[in-house]
Amino acid sequence: MALAQRTAGSASIEAGPEKVIEKTAALVPWLSEQAGRIEEARRIPADVAERLFETGVFDLMRPSRFGGYGASPQYAWEATFHVGRGCSSSAWLAGLTSANIIMLGKFSAEAQADVFADGVSPIVPMLTGGVGQDIVVEPVQDGIVLSGRWRYASGVDVADWLGILINIPDQGGAPAPHVLLVPQSEFTIDHQSWRVMGMRGTGSKNVALTKAFVPSHRFMSWAELQAGKKHPTCPNTEPVYDFPLNTANAMSVLAPTLGVASACSEEAIKIMRSRISSGNQQAQINDKIAQVDAGTSAANMSFLRDFLLSETASVERQIRASGTLSLEERGLSRTKVAIASRQALTSAQRLFASLGGSLLPEGTRIERLFRDIHAMSSHFLLQPEPISEAYGRLLLGLELAPGTRL
Repeated sequence: MALAQRTAGSASIEAGPEKVIEKTAALVPWLSEQAGRIEEARRIPADVAERLFETGVFDLMRPSRFGGYGASPQYAWEATFHVGRGCSSSAWLAGLTSANIIMLGKFSAEAQADVFADGVSPIVPMLTGGVGQDIVVEPVQDGIVLSGRWRYASGVDVADWLGILINIPDQGGAPAPHVLLVPQSEFTIDHQSWRVMGMRGTGSKNVALTKAFVPSHRFMSWAELQAGKKHPTCPNTEPVYDFPLNTANAMSVLAPTLGVASACSEEAIKIMRSRISSGNQQAQINDKIAQVDAGTSAANMSFLRDFLLSETASVERQIRASGTLSLEERGLSRTKVAIASRQALTSAQRLFASLGGSLLPEGTRIERLFRDIHAMSSHFLLQPEPISEAYGRLLLGLELAPGTRL
């Protein structure tokens, strides 16, 4: 077990999810101090994971019957935003894990009893982005025997379970995609595989399985998950488990991205206050363009954070009204999320340009934030062009391309 001291409901549930927001905001200065150490370790250290657990951020999406809040995703995104102001990698895990817990809350009662048990790490990497290689599936009684290799297992060092998307032959022999849950102890982790430009502290390492047995109660149909359905034995009734899967996934990567973009704004303004421009030897704080950039970036970050929370609330209202979202509604929400990410990146890039050579020295906070915001923004869920194309096809009455995730 990765973190045996972890117990369900580590935050005071009686205090409410608002207390989690306060705790994550209060943790920002400490996380900022640890960010360099986290990056150097190329993983989330155990003590950092424990501090994150103590805030209750991973209890927000956890089913109430397992000691969690079963709260609105708004709380998870706001808490993740705060974490991102302190540490990019910690925020990435907070955001991804929140969406992954929503997905896990749709699984069978038996599978949930495994992954939500006391003493089990709440961090469950979900490898669903076509990152598998050399996968071999052997159907056996009551399950399958599985071998293969996968990339990008974010947070695997502090996880006890992983989810993987693979094809399993149905009764007719045709491949049908399913998400499977496998204990981390069954995997071999390549600790040298995560050598990257940005987001170094996520520890998104390569993992491998060799003839691991996976019982069928830990399967969940990918088609049903995509359609917003739950396993027939799933007992969870909180509204969060009706939230559209792909919408939650996109928001879960936008939330840390916006937190890091906000940190870029805060750090750039801090640098501007004491910087002397090499061009005219004048204090940058007196430059009107710097003043415009500082004001615009801070307002942009506030605007984009408010957008994420209000868009989440809008999706929840639509679900309450009709039980689900249409393809067009999901396409619109996904497109807005991707555009918000691009706006955050553009705002950060303008600030970086205004800092000149102050951006270049290695080991500074602004240099690390520069690498991290570009790495985060490259995620496929945050690219406006592909999702805008899909939404545009719907608006124009055309069929969606095969494999489109809405």
